[in-house]
Amino acid sequence: MSEKRDFDFCPRCGALMQNGVCQSCGRGMPRPPQMTDGYYTQNPPNQAQIQQGNPGTQYGSGVSGGPGTGPVYIHAAPAKRKNHTAAIVIGVSLTVILIVGLLTALIVSLANSARNSVNNGRDRSGRDSYDEYYDDYYGGYDDEYDYGYYEPDENDPYYEEIVDWTRTDLDYGIQWVVESVDPDDESDDCTYYTTYPVLDREGFEEFDAVNEKIRQKAVSYRASYKDYEGGVSTFGYVTMMDEEKISVVFKHNFYKEDVVEVRLDACTFWIDSKEEAAPEEMTDLDLDLAMRFQSQDKIQNDGVEYVQNLTGEELLEILKDPKQAVFFYTPVGLEVGLNYESGWVTVTLKEQAL
Repeated sequence: MSEKRDFDFCPRCGALMQNGVCQSCGRGMPRPPQMTDGYYTQNPPNQAQIQQGNPGTQYGSGVSGGPGTGPVYIHAAPAKRKNHTAAIVIGVSLTVILIVGLLTALIVSLANSARNSVNNGRDRSGRDSYDEYYDDYYGGYDDEYDYGYYEPDENDPYYEEIVDWTRTDLDYGIQWVVESVDPDDESDDCTYYTTYPVLDREGFEEFDAVNEKIRQKAVSYRASYKDYEGGVSTFGYVTMMDEEKISVVFKHNFYKEDVVEVRLDACTFWIDSKEEAAPEEMTDLDLDLAMRFQSQDKIQNDGVEYVQNLTGEELLEILKDPKQAVFFYTPVGLEVGLNYESGWVTVTLKEQAL
């Protein structure tokens, strides 16, 4: 394969022509029709038409392919190529923007989650600290007065927690009384506080004697509260009330320097007679009671060491001592308990329920 280049001068402008084409004005000389890049031939003439063509004829005039005319060369601009590069750049840009947006949203979400976790942790830790302080200083009064947390029922296997169980459908009701003593010196933390119930029946004063006995048990440590660094608080509970009886339990809290000591007291009154019920009226005080107490203690309290180490006779003597023993009714049954050096313990005697 070889390549030949012809050079001449343009008859129009006198500029150099290369391969029959003026490099200045673009004038062309007659050539055989051919296919080249950027050109196509319309009605390409045969060889005879080429030889008969008039070199002086203006190209492009006349009918294409007609007699006495030369071939008409029509310049066709190269077809425009699609700008794939721009499309790729735009696509990549959109992808990058999308990825950045997703990453930003993810980072913001994680940051918010972390912030909420920290805040929740702070709130919870603050509440935990408060609860611990409150339980230590006030003997767990906050939890014990969480109404609805424990609702005793006669079908319960045993009584789980000392809570109020009051009614409003009886011909008598109760009201709550609060007594407190606060020191004049704000830096003095030794205080006294008690709350207790009184029985009320509109238009009658028949419960005055009963209410006075309840109050005396509630304020039994008012005169000595200063003997304890943080003072004393007493909280009363109505653990049972019906047409026949009402049981009131008192939880005394003694706030010493490093510990809170708790002691139980209780009383039950017959509604008709207004008399306080004696333990002997509630159950038989005998060795059988002591044995049942220790047996139920294993089920109900996992066996308190102090109780399990007592002999039957020792335990019976304690249950007969009004300063140490407590008896009160609940919807579950009769609760029998005692106070000892480390606190108090009770057990449920279901068949003793009235």
